[in-house]
Amino acid sequence: MRLGVTRVQWIALYYLGKEEVISQKELAEKMNIKESSVARLLDRMERDGLVERVKNENDKRVTNVRLTDKGKQYRIKLLPEGEEFEKLLYKNISDEEMKIFTTVLSKMVSNINENINNKKCTHSL
Repeated sequence: MRLGVTRVQWIALYYLGKEEVISQKELAEKMNIKESSVARLLDRMERDGLVERVKNENDKRVTNVRLTDKGKQYRIKLLPEGEEFEKLLYKNISDEEMKIFTTVLSKMVSNINENINNKKCTHSL
């Protein structure tokens, strides 16, 4: 990525730019990574002046995040690159194929989560 932004930071910039303010928890869910990983990512991005954290006025336990002006400028500059990558990613994949893929992937994730939640391991060494 250009501008010294990692791919993970770009994904965060992308989601943060879609909303004026978002909670750290919501960002973690959208990025499908742990909240602790998002916290470390945001620490770096805050240090670089790309985001700022603000306490939620209705619930002081919740930390919201928003892009700074610098973060918004980075997002605008990187958006065309992200759109090109997305075109490449979905090239020759029909809407129906994407729907099937999403359904299957969702079921696989559910199966893994169910196994983790039940703390069962059916494999033997």
